[in-house]
Amino acid sequence: MTAPHAPDVHRVVVVGAGYAGLIATNRLLGSLTADERPRVSVTVVNARPDLVERVRLHQLAAGSRASVTRPLAELLHPDAVLVVGSAERIDPAAGIVRVATAAGVRELAADTVVYAVGSTAAIPFPGAREHGFALADLEGARAAAEAIAATGDGVRVTVVGGGFTGVEAAAEVAEQHPDARVTLLCAGPLVPALRPAARRSLLRSLRRLRVDVREQTPVAALEEGKAVLADGSVEAFDVCLLATSFAVPPLARDSGLPVDEAGRLRVDASLTCTGDLRVIGAGDAVVVDDPAGAHLRMSCAAALPLGATAAATVLARLRGRAAAPVSIGFAAQCLSLGRRRAYLQVVRADDRPRRLHLGGRPAALVKEQILRLVVSGPAAERTRPGAYRWPRGPRTGTAA
Repeated sequence: MTAPHAPDVHRVVVVGAGYAGLIATNRLLGSLTADERPRVSVTVVNARPDLVERVRLHQLAAGSRASVTRPLAELLHPDAVLVVGSAERIDPAAGIVRVATAAGVRELAADTVVYAVGSTAAIPFPGAREHGFALADLEGARAAAEAIAATGDGVRVTVVGGGFTGVEAAAEVAEQHPDARVTLLCAGPLVPALRPAARRSLLRSLRRLRVDVREQTPVAALEEGKAVLADGSVEAFDVCLLATSFAVPPLARDSGLPVDEAGRLRVDASLTCTGDLRVIGAGDAVVVDDPAGAHLRMSCAAALPLGATAAATVLARLRGRAAAPVSIGFAAQCLSLGRRRAYLQVVRADDRPRRLHLGGRPAALVKEQILRLVVSGPAAERTRPGAYRWPRGPRTGTAA
């Protein structure tokens, strides 16, 4: 059943309370004037009552951090109503978001839906789910930490995935468990997005931690206690950490909304769904069908500006104004290499690397500040909308 409401109240339902959904909610509610507040309600749907700091999941898996969750009650604007449950279907035409909760199914009335469901771990090859621990998910990281601790000294840890998360996980485990035998399997070169000089620097840092880095070593399958490589050879392990690709929930596709081949909601330059004006998208689970968003990758660095831009689009609609096109630029790519070292690569707005970089302890300090900012910034939006800022996007024919 849907609850009755005053006809002049615009009901916004934010689906997802990760980085994008959190900042969208707080910037929207924090930006309302005294006259607007009684005429707008915001309900947030999330599968759990807390924010998962996904950028710290590798720390949880390695045992360097005991918790990576924060209660949403401490982070959300006080006017937001939190519904803990999983959205099953969005019906914009009927103005309904169907949510499965512990108490049963609820139908939330919605005049506008902010689609911010985020991403999860993909299943890249046979046996991954049964024999590996996905670092993209809280449950996988927790289980990995337990498995590493249970095995004890000399644990053989294989990390699959040579991107940012794989490097961070391998370094973190090696530093926290000096007796562990850590192997990093990369399907191609190590962190291919970085410059060759940066990759060489990362290799030196990983080797200092005694991580065995194997480039051009794709995994074909996981079996009990071993990774089967594409050439037929095997790599034995006690614990296998998966730092491979992301997938998105099927909610948009299941709801009949336009999606790309990966299932991401298609949105225009204002982040409005290309198939329904009542749906605004943000975060990992959307794809911007416009040159202004062509450079955006699944990341916290993109999710936060996307969430803030989604809030701006909703506000513009409420105020009868045209929504501004998205303009999001990157500033740096930063990888932690344990608790004491990191590598920071300065990038152009379109995420292409520059020659400028920072390493060692100074980079580690910057990295930690970034990890704190991605939570404190959205939280500050409750009372200071616009507190979280980012670089302007690259010049395009349509970007602002």
